[in-house]
Amino acid sequence: MSSAYATLGEANAYFQTRLHSGLWIEMPQNEREIALVEATRIIDRLNFNGSKAAVGQELEFPRGSDSVVPNDIKIASYEIAFSILDGVDAEVELKNLSIVSQGYASVRTTYDRSLAVEHYSVGIPSSRAWQLLRPFVRDINSVRLSRV
Repeated sequence: MSSAYATLGEANAYFQTRLHSGLWIEMPQNEREIALVEATRIIDRLNFNGSKAAVGQELEFPRGSDSVVPNDIKIASYEIAFSILDGVDAEVELKNLSIVSQGYASVRTTYDRSLAVEHYSVGIPSSRAWQLLRPFVRDINSVRLSRV
């Protein structure tokens, strides 16, 4: 199996201490492992501050002078994996939130577009995970120049 930021054992231990985690426990082991790998892929698509800790390193973390993956990154991967298993798709959610008004006869649906949905726009299906990842992500308004 491909690399993931956390082992299944670490994720299982996390969900034993988290409320409303029955879905994780009910899922087959192979699906939980696949979800952790997919969560790592989703995280690695982001543009992070700094550089990888080692040349040729497969995953984005550890970074800089770190020798281990930060705990917040591991927890974010658990939360993303959980969302994946729960059927949350960031692309679908973003599309659904773009509905301004919808109606059928006297029934109407209107969404407030000012709600914070930044995590969906960057492909993260969990707001809890995004809160943990955001401090590591490079500011999209910054520019980095390198002289060669």
